[in-house]
Amino acid sequence: MPTLFLKCMQQKNLSRQKILFCLLTSIVSICAYGQRNKNYTNATYLEIGGNGLMASVHYERQLFKSTKIYGHIGVGIYGAKQLRPTIPFGVNYLLPIDKSKSFIDFGAGVTYTKADVKLYIIVDRINNNPVQYSYFNFIPHIGFRHHSSKNFMYKLSITPVFNHYDGIPFIGFSFGKIF
Repeated sequence: MPTLFLKCMQQKNLSRQKILFCLLTSIVSICAYGQRNKNYTNATYLEIGGNGLMASVHYERQLFKSTKIYGHIGVGIYGAKQLRPTIPFGVNYLLPIDKSKSFIDFGAGVTYTKADVKLYIIVDRINNNPVQYSYFNFIPHIGFRHHSSKNFMYKLSITPVFNHYDGIPFIGFSFGKIF
C-alpha cells in the first residue's frame, strides 16, 4: 500500500497541491459530518414519581433504528416507613413536535414491587387476607419531553398506576442525559 502511494506521488499528473487539496477537503467533510444533528439512541435518567413509583434510575435504548420506539428498564424504591425495591420496565414512542427537540412521549410500562401500592402508601394486610409478596403495577404514560443542546433531557408525564385495587392518579418528572 505505501508503495502505491509513493508511485502516485511521483506521477506528474498528481501534484502536491492536488493531494493537499484532497486531504483538506476530506478533513473538512469529516468534521462537517460530525457536526450535524445526531440521532441519539440511548438515555439514562433519574425519575421522581412516574414508572418507578417513588424514585428510580432508568436506562433507555432505541429498539428500532427506523422508528422512535424506545425500551427502558430501571431500579427504584417505594415505601412510606420501609423502603422497598421496584423494577420498572416498558416501552415508549417519541412523537416529534415540529422540527424542535421536543416530543410528545407516550407509552406503557409494568413495575414490579414488593410493596402493595394503594393511595401512595404501603398497605399492610389484615390476617383475613393472605399476604402477597410480589405485585405488578401497569403504568401507562403521556407527557412532554425535551432534549437540550447540551444532550440533557427532561420530561414531565402523567402516569396513572393500575393494579388489583384500581387506578391511582400519578405524575412523574425525569431528568437525564442522552447519548
